[in-house]
Amino acid sequence: MIKKNKSYLHVICYAIFIIYLLFLMKIELFKYTGLVDVAKGIATRNLNGFRSINLIPLASIIEFAKIILEGNFIRGFNNIIGNIFVFAPLGYFLPLLFNKCKRINTLILVGFIISFLFETCQYLLYLGSADIDDIILNLIGTVIGFAFYQIIIRLVKEKETIKYTVTIIFSIIGFVVAGYLAIDYFGIMFGIQNKHDLPNDTLVSVDESQIQVNPNDEFDDASQIKIDPNDRFDIEGVITSIDNESVTINMAMVTEFEDGKSVAVTDQVEPNLITINLLSDTKYSMKDIYDMNGNKVKTSSATKDDLQMDKHIIIKGYKKNNESFATQIIINNFKF
Repeated sequence: MIKKNKSYLHVICYAIFIIYLLFLMKIELFKYTGLVDVAKGIATRNLNGFRSINLIPLASIIEFAKIILEGNFIRGFNNIIGNIFVFAPLGYFLPLLFNKCKRINTLILVGFIISFLFETCQYLLYLGSADIDDIILNLIGTVIGFAFYQIIIRLVKEKETIKYTVTIIFSIIGFVVAGYLAIDYFGIMFGIQNKHDLPNDTLVSVDESQIQVNPNDEFDDASQIKIDPNDRFDIEGVITSIDNESVTINMAMVTEFEDGKSVAVTDQVEPNLITINLLSDTKYSMKDIYDMNGNKVKTSSATKDDLQMDKHIIIKGYKKNNESFATQIIINNFKF
């Protein structure tokens, strides 16, 4: 009977591990798009997502640490700690289910390969930012998971049935906590309203037809009539990173020419970065559309998908609780 129970529990742990891997793939590869859309993009050779890459160790970690020090604690903390703990279950389940992964060297190698494949796919398939720091943080998470596995093993003294039972209990708790965090912080990845979508008593929803933006005019402030004027801002810069919840711009990469026209430049040494949260009703427009001869044709509407790396944008928004939110964004298409 004990062996039979052990067998059932072992199968359940395998099932939990598979569910975790699917969850991990969703977070790492398909948080901004679906598998079907990616497959269509590959088939048509039209991958229209965004991508960036960082090969400098600790660069992103330092950037997010600065974001934390600047007061945007949640965003910085989630990006650092999130990349660690999302891989912690991998470091636990691999030695639990596969004898070859009981050695720390083998486990780290497997964790590195999986993380490296995720980052490579993100870049090649235009699924987000490929970052060596993500691999570093993922490996730290893997080691933490392995350490937790070693603690459990010592407590249960290799009693298989108890080991699997404890794993199942902790997995259930982990899924509940992860589900809560997914809704509270990362809900937009799963089609759930994100916590940055502020309540209706803070923002007044306005039809897009009511706030058509003329790039030569002032922004319409109807969507923020309850915001203190002192908390509003109007800034411009060049996009250095994008995700589905926010955009980071470098304001040091914008300069003024004699004709008063702002254009993006790329030779600035010291960045002046600011991260702006995107709302579900952030309005987008695009100006300075050029024909093949370099003649300006028109100003057109835009969507969030038009936010791309190195684009020069103007952001109208407000600050609340030490975080910045965009109500309107103009995307500039300058001809170089």
